[in-house]
Amino acid sequence: MKAEVVITIHLNKERTMNTPRWILGLMGMMGLAGLLAACGSDGAPSVSASGSGSGSGSGSASASGTITGFGSVIVNGKRFDTSSSSFTVDGQSGSQSDLKVGMTVTVNGSFNGTQRSASAVLQKDAVEGLVQSVAADGLSLIVMGQTVLIDNRTLIDDNIPGRNLLNLVSGTDHVEVNGHIRPNGVIQATFIEKKLINITPEVRGFITNHNDGAKTFQIGALTVNYTAALISDMPAPSGSNWNGLLVEAKGTVFIATTTTLTATKVEPENRAVSNQVDEFEVEGYVTQVRGAGDFSIGNTRVQTTGSTAFRGGTIDEIVVGAKVSAEGRWENGVLLAKHVKFHESVKLEGDIEMISSNSFRLTGLPGLTVTVNSQTELKDTNLGGLSPGDHIRVRGRLSGSNSVIATRVELRSGDNDVDLQGPVQSIAGNVIVLLGVSVDTSTISQFESVSGSSMNRAGFLAEVRVNSLVKVKGKLNGPTVRWEEAELED
Repeated sequence: MKAEVVITIHLNKERTMNTPRWILGLMGMMGLAGLLAACGSDGAPSVSASGSGSGSGSGSASASGTITGFGSVIVNGKRFDTSSSSFTVDGQSGSQSDLKVGMTVTVNGSFNGTQRSASAVLQKDAVEGLVQSVAADGLSLIVMGQTVLIDNRTLIDDNIPGRNLLNLVSGTDHVEVNGHIRPNGVIQATFIEKKLINITPEVRGFITNHNDGAKTFQIGALTVNYTAALISDMPAPSGSNWNGLLVEAKGTVFIATTTTLTATKVEPENRAVSNQVDEFEVEGYVTQVRGAGDFSIGNTRVQTTGSTAFRGGTIDEIVVGAKVSAEGRWENGVLLAKHVKFHESVKLEGDIEMISSNSFRLTGLPGLTVTVNSQTELKDTNLGGLSPGDHIRVRGRLSGSNSVIATRVELRSGDNDVDLQGPVQSIAGNVIVLLGVSVDTSTISQFESVSGSSMNRAGFLAEVRVNSLVKVKGKLNGPTVRWEEAELED
């Protein structure tokens, strides 16, 4: 029996984006998405979404993402029984005890109703090699030419003293980094551990500056020399034809002074799933958008249909760099999506009240600070072009109880709309606190459940919990907001 197709979009499972348009444009794109999925585009085959994820039926199941727990193995929130599973860890046969929360894996197996069983679990890191430098704030490091970003969801192994990256010794220590590869070559780390023995320099990433004449290419700032490498399942090298391919390169010699790896093997990044999977979920960053509803997460092509459900965002928010996960039926090189979920928990809209060189605040959201960094996407503007009074939309992730790191900032036409979405921090009577902002629900007349159905205030307050994701909408009235709507988010 065929299974339903689901897609979920994240910022990082253990670790972010946004873009709006006019309603007619959105409807047009949704119609185009359905057409793309029905007909295929860019040479993609025509496939149709069918059904799993409904708690009925049976079939094959795979998931690619971050381990979020054990008791079997939980990947992207889905539990796979591993009692009959094989394990491959860092390229070697292993066991479940070799895995840790935060590691990135691909699980292959089956489902029967709501029960999932794993036949194989494959762990792969994003980079393993020498630490070249650690940022003074401990929030990033350079490993074998790769920029590795850290946030409050990155798990640091206890073999790093104090679980503090500032205790790593640049030029001496080696680490293994699990995480998601962003389209600009940056790795968003989900798990980092120090390697004491059996160091094999290796890296996964997108090729740039391929030069077959010199037998070199780059991944991030790393130059890979493949003169003596085994080339496996790659197109025959010619000129710069490898540019844009997602690959894994392994070697024996890394020269830090020139940031060069002498490769012993180069191969395409293997998705590690079969050609057809009834229920497949993938987590990562959008690396390519071909058109409305036709995009890639890593090297996995995803297409939506007119019936695809979007959670935490809309179809026009699928942009390069957005953190997402997608679940659905995998067939002939395309994942047909039943659901798409955005994993940036924070969404804001409003007028800039004050702005500095790298942060700003919004009118009516007292105490909430939004920080912009080198990874923030600025749409239709730049930070220097923003001024108090400008109306903006923000996607981002929490960095503290009342602070947000922006992953995307978009300049909008002026109006008095104010949106605030984030996890609930506390509840007292009619008042809920989101991102340090107190919201009195007694002024709110419209409430919605996770499914989008209407509910009353009593029902909303009975269902909401600390850490529930809630979005409130209101209108700016001078320096304050009158809140009018509250929605429970998935």
